Amino acid sequence: MASPEGVQPRQEPMEPLERAISRAAVRENLAQVMDVTLARHSRMVMCMVVMLLTGMLLILFWSQMVFSSHEFDSCDQPLALMIRLIFIIVMVQTMQKAISRHCLCYDAVEDGPPEPLRVRVFRALAISAAVLWPLVAGVMLFRSKTCSKALTTAVAVIIGYYVVIVTVVLVLPAVALAVILCLIRRGHLRLPRMPGAAPEGTVESLPEVAFDSQRFCEDGRGEFPASCAVCLESFTNQKVIVQMPCSHVFHRSCLSGWFQVARTCPLCRGDVEQVSAA
Repeated sequence: MASPEGVQPRQEPMEPLERAISRAAVRENLAQVMDVTLARHSRMVMCMVVMLLTGMLLILFWSQMVFSSHEFDSCDQPLALMIRLIFIIVMVQTMQKAISRHCLCYDAVEDGPPEPLRVRVFRALAISAAVLWPLVAGVMLFRSKTCSKALTTAVAVIIGYYVVIVTVVLVLPAVALAVILCLIRRGHLRLPRMPGAAPEGTVESLPEVAFDSQRFCEDGRGEFPASCAVCLESFTNQKVIVQMPCSHVFHRSCLSGWFQVARTCPLCRGDVEQVSAA
């Protein structure tokens, strides 16, 4: 039976699996937004990479000078060997493609995937050596009693630089992305307008939906889900709720930030103008 004119059709309640799929779609869309946003800062990222590589080369050059001068110093731990070993590890990491092509007789372009077992084993060993080196060197440095100050200082500096690289390359980006993603989800971060952004005033033109605990629930008795799929917070009367032309509902503040970079529904990806016109 057709619904009376002006009355919104009842939105079918989502099952737990459907809600999980919908939230996964929102996370995927937000990840795409983050990729576009971070692409604008590629120059800064490249400068950081160049600085890290320059620092690594300087430290390697200095450490090899220390190795040459103190190779035969009396030491209860093989710190000199560890200094030479880190140089070999870095060179192997840098020349992985050349080693695979000329020593292991595998070219990714000519031979194509999948990689043969020998190449996978080689990569696994190279990564394991790079990960284990600071741990083993740290234990040796802690247990060292009679090694010269030059050797202990060189090993300590290399381990410290390892910590810097891990922090800058892995920890800080992960924390920054998590914070930015959270701010985008909650509508607290206004991103610069992207070419594919929704027209100005789109979010203001969407109809508001009054909160009612009988209409917003997850037990299948309501018209709408109990929480916003963007910020994952429960709907309340504290935040304005708006309804998209596709019948999905969100916080207005969440859509305000979303429409700065996209013109689609965060859940079904329907174009807000095309769905509205239809």
